[in-house]
Order: sequence, then C-alpha cells, then structure tokens
Amino acid sequence: MFSTISFAQDYKFIPENQHLLSSEQVKTMQIMITPDIMLFNEQGKILPTSKMELMANTDYKPLFYADADEKIKSIVFQKKSNHPVLIKKNPEANYTKGEKALDFITTDMDGNTIKLSELQGKVVVLNFWFTKCGPCIVEMPKLNELVKEFEDKDVVFLAITFNKKGVVDNFLFDTAFDYTIAPNANDVITTYGVQSYPTSIVINKKGKIALKEIGYRTNIKSVLSKSINTQLK
Repeated sequence: MFSTISFAQDYKFIPENQHLLSSEQVKTMQIMITPDIMLFNEQGKILPTSKMELMANTDYKPLFYADADEKIKSIVFQKKSNHPVLIKKNPEANYTKGEKALDFITTDMDGNTIKLSELQGKVVVLNFWFTKCGPCIVEMPKLNELVKEFEDKDVVFLAITFNKKGVVDNFLFDTAFDYTIAPNANDVITTYGVQSYPTSIVINKKGKIALKEIGYRTNIKSVLSKSINTQLK
C-alpha cells in the first residue's frame, strides 16, 4: 500500500515540468506504474525497475511527480529518518497461523454464488484489490502466472473487490486478471477487516489461514506458490 505524502520536497533533478502530487491526489487517482517512469533515490541516482520493491518497504516513502496531464513521470524513494523509530505493526497483519478463515457468501461476475465453507478440500487464494489500485495492477501479471501454474490442481483463486460489476467490466476490457472476480463484495472486505491493498490470503484445505500478505511485493508469485504447494501436500 502506498505511503501518503505529507510535504513537498524540492529535488533539483526532477524536470521543471513535473510537480509533486499531494497525499490526497495519490489516494484518489489511479496509480499506473509504466516503463517510462523514472525511479530515483534522494541523491538523484536513477534506480532500476527492480527497486519498485521499495514501495512495500516501510523505511522509504515514495514521492510521486506528474506532468501537466497528471501522468506520473518520476518517483523518488525518500529514506525515512536514520534514527531508530518504533514502527507500529499494521493491525491487519495480525493473525494466528492456522486460525479458521471466516466464512462468507458472495457472487462472481456471472452471478454464481460462492460460499467459502463449501470450498473445503481445496486451497483457496484470496486477493483483495480494486480497479484504481496501482500496486494491485502491477502484481496482476504474476498472479495470472500463478493461476496458470495451478490450473490442474485443487486451488481456487478468488479476487475480492468493492468495485461494482460495471466498473470491473470496463477495467477487464484492456487488463487481464485471471482470478475469479467477486465484485461489490463489501461484506467480505468488512468481514476480513481489509484496508490495505493489495492483500492476499491463502486458506488451506481445512478452511484455515495459512498465509497473509499485505501490500505490494515483487516476489508475490513465489511467496504464494510456496504456500500453495505446502498446503497441497
């Protein structure tokens, strides 16, 4: 989940035609991470795209710079204080491995009913996302690879979003997401107390939580794959 921006920072290496986005703008706009976006550290050094993993690093704050059309062109990863600080753990990350997953009923894009408790005997992978969540979109290609990897296994991939069906339909017009999507699923989101996106949860064949991952990470596919394979044994 993106950190908010609390103040402007004047970095001379940022082109004059780009401006710093406010925290409110970041919260409300669709953050699209495209190959033409330049990544910098605070000294102006250009970073490789692999450093996008710093988005999920609590030691850094991403500052987004956009052009006149409000398209993001640069990201500066600002290092937080070097002094030791007490970081409050995200309460969403609190769970006991092996605790029973809360049951829910929802419907997919075709109107089919999905009840979690009826999926016992299969590994269920939940992904909480929404259409304007930049980090969610960035990880989708890897999640699609995951679906293909386990297509012949007893694994159900279910994507939960508060977006309504029409909004999701428009999103899927030019973006592939191969999970079974449950739109307008506010009840499920509330049940699981999700506020950070993306969030992934792996539920074992007995309906118990085996893994919970909050926020964007570059190795999400390998992390989920390892957990799924463990639960399939």
